[in-house]
Amino acid sequence: MTEDTGGRGEAPNILIVDDMPANLELLSGMLKERRCRLRAALSGALALQAARNDPPDLILLDINMPGMDGYEVCRRLKEEEKLKDIPVIFLSSLDELKDKVKAFNAGGVDYITKPYRLEEVQARVETHLTLKTAREYLKDKNRFLEYTFSRFVSPDVVETMKLRPISELLKMERCELTVLFADLRGFTSLANELAPEEIQETLNSFLEVMVASIEAGRGMMDKFLGDGFMALFGAPFRQSDHARRALDAAASIQQAHKRWMAERQAGGRPCRPLGIGVATGETVVGAYGTHNRMEYTALGHVVNLASRLCGAAGAGEILTTPHTREAALCGAPAGGSPGCASFLPKGKMLFKNIQEPVEVISIVSEETRHG
Repeated sequence: MTEDTGGRGEAPNILIVDDMPANLELLSGMLKERRCRLRAALSGALALQAARNDPPDLILLDINMPGMDGYEVCRRLKEEEKLKDIPVIFLSSLDELKDKVKAFNAGGVDYITKPYRLEEVQARVETHLTLKTAREYLKDKNRFLEYTFSRFVSPDVVETMKLRPISELLKMERCELTVLFADLRGFTSLANELAPEEIQETLNSFLEVMVASIEAGRGMMDKFLGDGFMALFGAPFRQSDHARRALDAAASIQQAHKRWMAERQAGGRPCRPLGIGVATGETVVGAYGTHNRMEYTALGHVVNLASRLCGAAGAGEILTTPHTREAALCGAPAGGSPGCASFLPKGKMLFKNIQEPVEVISIVSEETRHG
């Protein structure tokens, strides 16, 4: 076996399969300059075992071998989940079109004929290692998106985000968006009277309804906060009408929550009313954390303000600010109301960690007005 151990941590892992030791030495010599981690196998059975023990980045596979030929080795590789994506370059003295077609049908990505030419071998290996790196990048990006966002946004939002460079999703940046906080009123005291199973069932049932309403407005469920949650509108992708969407979602959430409470009460199950706070403004948004645990969220004054408004909201109430109202009206079709019947002034309020008094508005839906 010939192996270059230099730079093992970063070096591509290449498995060369040929029943002729002289061919193994020749190919290993050709690839030395590439600083690869090279392994060799003298038969198809040994190649399969080596790939299972340590899946390589690329396989150079001879066709004519005793016992198990290269075609069969490749077919078996493609049948195994953890090996099926390894690119296989066939090596052979067979130069007929039918042999090449058979190789590609077996799952090969390329075909090199003997006698080997240094430049050709190096170029083809380099090409397929580069292609594999690109595929892995896309897979990693998709895994990141699906893990980070799929539980909090609708599937179509995740698909939209997959089209963007991952650097755009990770970096922290300033942008204007709308933050929505919602919290069950009095749930903490209620939880003291419930069994753990009842607490879990109640919160899961509540959040199912909430997530559906956020997704309908194409918002992002940023995080669950015990008996409440935080949602973003205008991130991770930009929405010019994020304020309108957030207020529409807030009204929809309260209506859906009232239906949820009625169903719960009819069934004798625990429930509590909901308060909502909505604020619009410039935030810092993006992903932060450690190398193995990241969180996508918004930071800044607007987040704090939305949380304080939520805390001040009464049962079934939505509180916001004049700035959010004006932004929502600008984003409403033909200047119409953003899904709400009216905005009622509440006057100025003082909130913790906010220096100046805040002008607060209560949103009253048509259903609430006539309910």
